[in-house]
Amino acid sequence: MSAGLPRLAVHRIACAVVAAEVKRLRPVDAPLIALQDWPEAMPIGDDGLGLDSLEQLGALGALAETFDLDDSALGQVSPDRVGAWIDWIMQSHILGRSRLTVQTSGSTGTPSVCRHAVAELIEEAQFLATQIADQRRVVALVPAHHLYGIIWTALLPALVDIPVVVRALGAPLELASGDLVVAVPDQWRTLSRLTRAFPDDVVGISSAGPLDDHVAAALIESGLKRMFDIYGSSETGGIAMRELPGSAYALLPRWQLTPDGDDDWQLTDHDGRHHALPDHVERIGERSLRPTRRRDGAVQVGGHNVWPARVADVLRRIDGVVDAAVRLHFDGRLKAFIVPNSNIDPDELTVMIERHTADQLPALERPRHLRFGAALPRNAMGKLEDWS
Repeated sequence: MSAGLPRLAVHRIACAVVAAEVKRLRPVDAPLIALQDWPEAMPIGDDGLGLDSLEQLGALGALAETFDLDDSALGQVSPDRVGAWIDWIMQSHILGRSRLTVQTSGSTGTPSVCRHAVAELIEEAQFLATQIADQRRVVALVPAHHLYGIIWTALLPALVDIPVVVRALGAPLELASGDLVVAVPDQWRTLSRLTRAFPDDVVGISSAGPLDDHVAAALIESGLKRMFDIYGSSETGGIAMRELPGSAYALLPRWQLTPDGDDDWQLTDHDGRHHALPDHVERIGERSLRPTRRRDGAVQVGGHNVWPARVADVLRRIDGVVDAAVRLHFDGRLKAFIVPNSNIDPDELTVMIERHTADQLPALERPRHLRFGAALPRNAMGKLEDWS
């Protein structure tokens, strides 16, 4: 199984998958579930993780969907410890099932399924490992059941045999020389304000949305040795990377850019298969690109896709709102420009908007900054423009 899934990687991914499933099923968090680093000997029932019968079935279903499994490799007794889950996954992949599945939000917020060949994910992780060859530990601020986390916090450390520690912002990160810190742009923005000085030889990795150049500059000023920004998507995996400062992304070895009609580009892999890019891009030379705008109009809030146009539609349905526009604020949350009915008090309308959005939208989609005006801000050509 030289090209198969390393057991250490399977362990980390499986724990994250089950933790996410239990969080979906339970109304409150459980501290042990949140750890996501359970030993293989840990029982999954009352004397261990505390999963009830429905949660255990949910865990089996979530693992089956992620690792392309069925019941053919299960024993006569349902798994009763963490290691039994991993045995089931490893046995199925030995039998030739070699795909991993992740989910990403669709344009309406409905999750869509993205399947990836394990061999291609391992190939990507092996290449990326060559870019950070001297790092001695992975500090993971992202979960391992999303594709970014699978590559950087599960496959890569297992392939190069370095340990992984899980950290969360709001508590000491306890960084050490040689650490590779894996986070998303919103987390890096917070780190740039929390961290006065990094230890020597700490490298940062960012993905799940563009990293602001000013944030990267502040991190490097605080002693971060190198900062890499990965461009990709759940559908494609990693596409390109750049080291900051620098605006152009260099394509990963798997990909090349090929024309897709007039003034547009697509990805072509080494097998000649074509894949859509998540953004319109500017091609720079043979193997570099710069994203210019999202094809689907989404922005990243907290590492998740959010569609401002959808949020604006929700706002327009509120009594007292004549028109609305929504954009990403510099702090990483959404902002809204509201054109109110002239007969309504802005303070009263603000309360109505907060109540309505709390009922209709997930937390990350709720605008945190409201501005009111007689008309949406537009330039001389009538195009919607930004506001402060």
